[in-house]
Amino acid sequence: MRPEFESTPGPYTGPVPIVTHAHGAVGVGDESDGYAEAWYLPAANNIPAGFAAEGTWYDFFKAKAAARFGATWGPGFAVFQYPNVGRAATTWYHDHALGMTRLNVYAGPAGFFIIRGGPHGDGAVRDSRTGLTASLPGPAPREGDKFPPNKPYREIPIAIQDRSFNADGSLFYPDSRTFFDGITGPYLPDTDISPIWNPEFFGNMIMVNGNTWPFLPVEKRRYRFRLLNGCQSRFLILDFNSIVGVEVWAIGNEGGFLPAPVNLTTSNDNRLLMGLAERADLVVDFTNVPVGNHVLKNVGPDEPFGDPDFEAADPDTTGQVLQFRVGPAVGADNSTPPQFLVLPPLAPLPAATVTRPLALIEEASAFFDDAPAEALLGTVAGNPNIAPGVWTKRLWMDPVTETPAVGATEVWEIYNATADAHPMHVHEVAFEVVNRQDIFVDEGAQEVQVVPGSVPRPPESWETGVKDTVIAYPRQVTRIRVRFSRAGQFVWHCHIVEHEDNEMMRPYRIGPTQSGQPA
Repeated sequence: MRPEFESTPGPYTGPVPIVTHAHGAVGVGDESDGYAEAWYLPAANNIPAGFAAEGTWYDFFKAKAAARFGATWGPGFAVFQYPNVGRAATTWYHDHALGMTRLNVYAGPAGFFIIRGGPHGDGAVRDSRTGLTASLPGPAPREGDKFPPNKPYREIPIAIQDRSFNADGSLFYPDSRTFFDGITGPYLPDTDISPIWNPEFFGNMIMVNGNTWPFLPVEKRRYRFRLLNGCQSRFLILDFNSIVGVEVWAIGNEGGFLPAPVNLTTSNDNRLLMGLAERADLVVDFTNVPVGNHVLKNVGPDEPFGDPDFEAADPDTTGQVLQFRVGPAVGADNSTPPQFLVLPPLAPLPAATVTRPLALIEEASAFFDDAPAEALLGTVAGNPNIAPGVWTKRLWMDPVTETPAVGATEVWEIYNATADAHPMHVHEVAFEVVNRQDIFVDEGAQEVQVVPGSVPRPPESWETGVKDTVIAYPRQVTRIRVRFSRAGQFVWHCHIVEHEDNEMMRPYRIGPTQSGQPA
C-alpha cells in the first residue's frame, strides 16, 4: 500500500529489491511476468530486522511456479518460465520492482531477448523475385560464438540509452527533486511533492550497448539493426540524413515482422521516431555511402516529447548516437534487397466485444506552481466518442478495474489528458494499433471528448503489424485492439520509467480472481 509519512523520509539505503520482466513476451504465466509486487531482496545477512524480504505477491507466485513447472524459489532468487509462443521478435528484459524500476534499469539490469524461428521467423521471409526463402543480412552475435574477434557481424542489436556520469566515472542520477525544478521543500508530508522522485530524467550522454558514443565498422553493403529505445524519459528521433547515400527500410517492430517493408528514406525523410521501450528492425543499406566516418543523429528533444515546436537535442552531445566507419565491401552482398522481401502474413485479431475508455492524467502540485506531483492512469465514464466523459484517477493500490475475460478481444481507448506523449505498454499481450483521434480536454471538469467531426488517423506504416508499446500523443485518444489469452494478474503502464514509478502503472487481471491471491 502507499505509505503515510509523519516526517519527510530520507533516501532508502537498504538491499536492492528486483524482479525481472521479459518485455514483449506473450503467453507467460503471471508468476513469471515480473509482477511489480513480486520483488525480492538478495539473500543477504545484513537485512535489518523488520524488513520484508519479498513483495506481497512473491509467495503466491512461488506456489504457482512450483505447481505449474516444478520450480523452487528461495531467498534471493526466483525461477521464471518463458514458453516463447509469440512471433519471432526483438524482445528485451529489465527490472520491474515497484517504485524502483527507474533506478534499477538505470543501474544496468536490461538486455535483449531475441526470439527466432517459428512460422513468422526469418525462414518464412520470401524473395519476391524467386519465391524462395529470402536472405536477410547476417550473421548475428550468438552465445558461445567461436568466431575470431573480427567476425563481420551484419545483424546487430543496438540498445540506445541516455546516462550521466560523475567526474569519477560512476553513474549520476539525481537524489533530490531539486534537480528537476529547483523545489527544495518542504516535501511530504507537509506538501504533495516527493523529496526524491523527479518527473523525468534526461541524461547528457548517449550510450549504445553500454558504451558512450561508440563507433561501428561497416562495409558498403546491407546490415540489419535491431534497435531499442532503452532511455529513461527520452523519445528518440533517429536521423540518418547525415549519412550520404544511405537507404533505410523498416521490416519489423516489437511484435516481429511488419506486413510489408517500409522505405523510411522515401516515406519518412530518413528518420524514425521511437518512444521508450519501442523496438525497430531495420535494414540499413550502406552500398552507396562514401567510405569514411558518418554519424547517426538524434533530433528528438532534450525534454518531454509533446510540443510539436520542440528544440532538437544538443547536436554536440545527445544529438549524436553512433558513428559508422564505412569501408569497402569485402565480397559480394548476397542479402535480398528490402524492396523484394515478402514478409510473413499476419492474421487480423477478431472484432472487439468490449471497448474500455482509459485516461492518462498528470496531477499538479497543490503547493507549488507548475510542478507535477505524480502521473496517473484512470478510467473514463461514459462514451467520450459522443459526449464528454469524466475521468477518475486510479492509484496502484486501488482495486483492479480492467478485467478482460480469457479469450476476449477488446479495444482500449487511451485518452491522453496531459501535455506530453506517453509510451504505453501492456504486459502479456501483443496488440494492433487501430487509430488516433483528436480530443477536447477540460481539466477543470476532468472531462475528455473526441472532437466532433474529427477524422481518425491510421497508425504509421512502421506501427502496423503487432506491438506491445504504443505512443499516446497529447490531446489525442489512441486506440489499440487486444486479445487476452492467458488468465492471470498483469500490469499496464507508461514506459517513461520515472512515470511508472510514481503511480502511472495499474494492475489488470485476465479472467476471474485467483484463489488465494493477495488481497
